Amino acid sequence: MRRPRQIQQVDKLETFLYAFAYLMESDLTQPDQRPGSLGKAALALTLLLPAPTVGVLCAMYLFPDTALGKGIYYCAKAWLLALPAVWLVFVDRGRLAIPKFHWHGMAAGIVTGLLTLGVIVGVWELFAYRMIDIAFFRGQMQEIGLGTKLNFLVFASAITLINALLEEYVWRWFVYIKWRDTLGNLFKGPAKAIVIPGAIALAGLFFVLHHAVAMNLYFDWPAVVLASVGIFIGHVTWSIIYLKYRNIYAAYLSHIFADIGVFVVGYQIAFG
Repeated sequence: MRRPRQIQQVDKLETFLYAFAYLMESDLTQPDQRPGSLGKAALALTLLLPAPTVGVLCAMYLFPDTALGKGIYYCAKAWLLALPAVWLVFVDRGRLAIPKFHWHGMAAGIVTGLLTLGVIVGVWELFAYRMIDIAFFRGQMQEIGLGTKLNFLVFASAITLINALLEEYVWRWFVYIKWRDTLGNLFKGPAKAIVIPGAIALAGLFFVLHHAVAMNLYFDWPAVVLASVGIFIGHVTWSIIYLKYRNIYAAYLSHIFADIGVFVVGYQIAFG
């Protein structure tokens, strides 16, 4: 007897999700591994996830150009960076260690990074430039001290080389792990197949959120939506690289190329 189409579609989705989990070689695909405590994982996410958005809201919307706004922003940034390390040591009882560099997956990082860079610049040249009020953007750049080429390049270098690595540490490692532990406790049996893609997607949504809030101050909503979709795709790409190759540096390398693409476009807007 032929099964109903709806059941066939569910089976196909389940097969795809399990194939994805196997491809990622996640800890949850191993029978002797169990997700961490639901309560601890949920608490970690509750404490961490609001921080970057609160910092952006205070610095750019609620208390702009004030010591209070800047203070809250930098405190939120420090909290975002410190909490994963503190949590690892004092709650998860783990050991802090700098990941050992290796070349596994670096080719994937280069290829995906170059493709991302090309897409960013290509989309800008093809149609995205029509979405930006260039005069307004240049005025905003002047106000925040990035109106000179030197200042812009120093800022771009810091974001590309330092901030990108910190984002990999926070979002592709800690936030993903805590969403994985949360979903791993909530979904059992066949539904367990959604844990890995679900954790990647939820981490990605929160990764996009504070970027979108910041971009909304400079761009109209079509540009914000377009950029947010690109950021989410970047997050998924870097998450897959990290999980597949267990190499944070491969994901970081791909991220660097993406940021270079962003700042190539930014340079064209500001000084082109």
